[in-house]
Amino acid sequence: MKIRGSQSKRWAIGILAGAIASSLAIAPSQAKPARAEVGVSATEIVLGMQLPQTGTASPGYNKVDDAMRAYFDYVNSKGGVNGRKIKLVVKDDIYKAGLTISTASTLINKDKVFAMVGSVGTQTHISVIKDINRRKIPDLFVNSGYSGFYTDPKKYPTTFAALGTYVVESKIEAEYLKANYAKELADGKVGVLYQTDDFGRNVLAGFKQQGVTFPAANTQKFVAGSQSLGLTAQVQALQKAGVTLVVIGAVASATAITIGTAAKLGFAPKWLVTSVGSDATTFKTILKSQGTADAVASALLNGVISASHAPSPGEDTDEYVVAFKKINDEFNVGPDKTWDNNVLQGINIGYLTTAALMGAGKNLTRKGLIAFLESKGSTLGGAAFSPLGYSSKTHEAYNSFWMGAYDATSVLKPIGGTRVLYTTDSAAGPITVSTYKRPAIAADALPKVG
Repeated sequence: MKIRGSQSKRWAIGILAGAIASSLAIAPSQAKPARAEVGVSATEIVLGMQLPQTGTASPGYNKVDDAMRAYFDYVNSKGGVNGRKIKLVVKDDIYKAGLTISTASTLINKDKVFAMVGSVGTQTHISVIKDINRRKIPDLFVNSGYSGFYTDPKKYPTTFAALGTYVVESKIEAEYLKANYAKELADGKVGVLYQTDDFGRNVLAGFKQQGVTFPAANTQKFVAGSQSLGLTAQVQALQKAGVTLVVIGAVASATAITIGTAAKLGFAPKWLVTSVGSDATTFKTILKSQGTADAVASALLNGVISASHAPSPGEDTDEYVVAFKKINDEFNVGPDKTWDNNVLQGINIGYLTTAALMGAGKNLTRKGLIAFLESKGSTLGGAAFSPLGYSSKTHEAYNSFWMGAYDATSVLKPIGGTRVLYTTDSAAGPITVSTYKRPAIAADALPKVG
């Protein structure tokens, strides 16, 4: 057949195009690669974290990142997640919201992280949460119990909690007070000291939800981050008011300073402390820096009441404590890897993060990770005695707490000798006894998903 004119030109162009296509097909290195997810390569997953490594609020919290990295290094030693090693990039925000904005920007724009994970602090995270969610970056397992971050996924669709909310915890603590300190409440002998941010206000909201309020004379506050300047005036005011039990809604460094100051003033009420403010190691470290001997600090901590959703790090027969402590001993290369609540929390977040990455599958995407957590995140396990609450309707983590008191060896022990887990929500739901049974940890201490 004879080909003429423009038809001949079209034929020649077609042959040339086909040849180019064939060339690209057999030489993929020269072809334009398919768009990859930010922070994910064939060999690596890059995660970002910000927390106070230095500054007033850093004691205790500055160990969480090293603990998380220890678990990720352990996972990497076992081959990683679907052949990818986990890399954790950490920035110090000194617990200052202005700096948190800068560190988050660096992690997102320069370090190109796939997701944020384990970030510490309520007021600091408020400064960046809108931007993180606007960018559709997974904001995983935030170390804050502020309910406003998690109860409305439409507002913050990518943010998930690592803790039970302060409202849930405080509701349960309020019921404990009503059952065991009814006379003190009726006589106006219960006081509160809280930090003036959304953390502290969330604590008060939980107590109020259960009908526990504090007289004005019994209510003291301080600006978050200012505790290093001393809390003498607040403690003196509570002492003058004649309170016999004080609720502390603040970070661990403030708890230590408060109780240490009270001891110097000869003020010895009963103390009830929120879970994030009651770490024994941090308590002793702060008081030691002020010249208080360990034995004296232990005596001051003895009898302090707190709540928890996890085992105490001092429970050396708990299977998760045993496994996680072994990993910490072998893989934590941080300057202070002393085993405590903060280290246990960091490793547990590492465990949960690994489970989420596994569940999201080999074709790892930000959208797929969020979808997995909303659909199946509640099935994931960990060290906590409480189930996870993740769904499309809420991004809350743990809805159950048990009440305990520190003993002479600085271990939080269940009040009455038996651990009873109470469960509720961040709204007006009732408080009931939980029947949840924590799944056993695997022999290799790796999550089993699916």
